[in-house]
Amino acid sequence: MAKTELIDGHVSLKQCKRAVTALHDYATKKEKEREENELLPGKDQHVWLQITVKKMQPTQKLKPIRIPLKHTLVDPRTSAVCLITKDPQREYKDLLEQHDIKFISRVVGIEKLRGKFKAFEARRLLLKENGMFLADDRVIPLLPRLLGSKWFEAKKQPIPVNLKRKNLKTELEHAIESSYMHQNKGTCTSVKVGVLSQTPKQILANVQTALPAIASRIKDGWENIQCLHIKTSSSISLPIWSCELSTEAEGRWAGLTIDEPED
Repeated sequence: MAKTELIDGHVSLKQCKRAVTALHDYATKKEKEREENELLPGKDQHVWLQITVKKMQPTQKLKPIRIPLKHTLVDPRTSAVCLITKDPQREYKDLLEQHDIKFISRVVGIEKLRGKFKAFEARRLLLKENGMFLADDRVIPLLPRLLGSKWFEAKKQPIPVNLKRKNLKTELEHAIESSYMHQNKGTCTSVKVGVLSQTPKQILANVQTALPAIASRIKDGWENIQCLHIKTSSSISLPIWSCELSTEAEGRWAGLTIDEPED
């Protein structure tokens, strides 16, 4: 009997391929039906990998964890990328020119966020016009208050980058080519692993690349992972892996004990 091929030693590649293909076929069909009934085209839907853990994270981290992908989710040639910087804004525009970086569509300084983009409508347009936001890691703590909740609801949290890096172009390219895991205090975290315009083969390759990195950054790794699903923003979740319902290592009840009733 042929040995089952596993992703990171746990997830069946065959099962994952089935789930990705089924989800892609279903979501593509629904998107075509929507386009027939609506005049304006919709946005390219993301494919999410949902990770459910047994034990909650002790703290919520503001800085996202960079997750590598085989095929990028954002193409700067077709989707604008905005960079948020310290002031003066002009200094960083010049810095991009010095490094021959042409894939950043717009540079916005903190003073601009406090002034020109203070109004809700101005911030809404900025959010709508850009597919991705990068930000100088030194200004990240200021952004939740300046940008507001809509940024986080739209899953477009600015990604921290180090603008002091010698090879700045590589730093920004890696930031755009990656996905990100935002760890919260709950038991469920979602990571973007594809877009509907990609093929099932490309999405599967992204899952294969991302999953080992995700598991390695979760506290206690696979011992703490309960189940994995994939979904789009508007679909049901399809299971691709679940831990065993046992008390063995990595099982659902591992380490748990039942108190005996007192006589």
